[in-house]
Amino acid sequence: MNIGIIGGGISGLKCAQVLNDHGLKIEILEARNRLGGRIKTHRDGIHGVPYDLGASWFHDTLTNELFDQVVADKKNGKDYELVYDDGKPLYVLEDEGVLDYDYEKLEQVKAEACKYIELRYFENLNLTDVPLKDTVQSYLTRQEGLLTEKQQLYVGQMLRDLELWHGVSWDEMSSKYALVDNVGRNCYNKSGYDQIVDSLRSSIPESSVRLECVVNRIERGGRKVKVHSNEGVKEYDFVIVTVPQSILQLGPNEEGSILWEPSLPELLTQSLKKIHFGFLGKFIFEFDQLYWDRSIPDRIVSIATPGKETNINAIPETWEFPVLFLNLHRMFGKPALLAFTQGRLTKHLESSPELSWGYFKPIWKKVCQKNIPDPVNIVSSNWSVDPFSRGSYSACLAGDDPMDPIIQLSKGLDNVRFAGEHTIFDGAGAVHGAWLSGQREANYVLRKLDLIPKSDQDDDW
Repeated sequence: MNIGIIGGGISGLKCAQVLNDHGLKIEILEARNRLGGRIKTHRDGIHGVPYDLGASWFHDTLTNELFDQVVADKKNGKDYELVYDDGKPLYVLEDEGVLDYDYEKLEQVKAEACKYIELRYFENLNLTDVPLKDTVQSYLTRQEGLLTEKQQLYVGQMLRDLELWHGVSWDEMSSKYALVDNVGRNCYNKSGYDQIVDSLRSSIPESSVRLECVVNRIERGGRKVKVHSNEGVKEYDFVIVTVPQSILQLGPNEEGSILWEPSLPELLTQSLKKIHFGFLGKFIFEFDQLYWDRSIPDRIVSIATPGKETNINAIPETWEFPVLFLNLHRMFGKPALLAFTQGRLTKHLESSPELSWGYFKPIWKKVCQKNIPDPVNIVSSNWSVDPFSRGSYSACLAGDDPMDPIIQLSKGLDNVRFAGEHTIFDGAGAVHGAWLSGQREANYVLRKLDLIPKSDQDDDW
């Protein structure tokens, strides 16, 4: 038996590890010159600490099997550093500077607005999905006369921090699927997510990995699957396709697409039209010395200025979008900042990272309340311009149905299977979801070959 795994991200690596552990011949075909996919840890900064440009946190830590494994490995002496960086954030505004949101009771109003959204869509399942911005405005209209002027002005902008989860703007984002309900706290992987990649990689034979191998065509439907790439044609008994959702959504004539023969079933291709892709950017700024107050917390959120309308065709202006800063001095003891950006701003700054500090400097100056120096080094993500990712992860716009593509992709096509964060319910959009999906597809192959017993639980993903 020969199994081909297209893509060397976390789902492909987990799948390869499980199959290899059972003595099967596997081959990973990875288009990049590295493994890890949308996990990418930068270790060449001036301060010698790891910066994750892709995945950074463990989510759903009460139900996250990958996190449980890392915690167990840490207890057994493995060098993992885990940090809960979920202290109370500092909010900053263009006009007012640091916002006293305790005095204004903004957190309470924000929580009520979230409950309003939840009730609106889960008490009436047939309610038409609209952009989050519209639902927030509906809440504010309903509560008019009950909220203070500042609550009316700022709570909607505070809810825009959801843009930094989904990587899309609130005037496009699904209201129905906007709220993030993590099962447990979010834990920052301080030692770098590449440790997870390296751990999986160490159990896979070097000869089983083909880097810079770009797949462009898959012939399916027979006993063997033919995979065409820049290295020629290879045949496999099973093929596990772990490329991002964004690649599966490309048309047959678009650059970077995979041509399917025969074409993918209409149910599958139609389902892929019901989901979108988000763009989350990361920009690291390293300084030669600490100049901001040591009391500044882990996280700083800059709130977009109310009334500053976004124009998708215009160059983004500072204070037009929400931005999340991580104060990396609190994390590493080094003078560095990490800025997170949402969709439109990500695409603009990743295409011109030299412009990034100019965009963020006025915000950070407002936090510090004094003149500030420029960084000595800038590190930028590039997910929106990377032809092998074309963004960050799955995201829902108003009217999308994330369930349908997951159902269709997790069914697979006999000896052609799919894995990745976009193919699974539990952990969708997260590393542990991708990891679990790789395990799921490995188990499918093993059951087909009668190497493990069939289990109803294995089908319940």
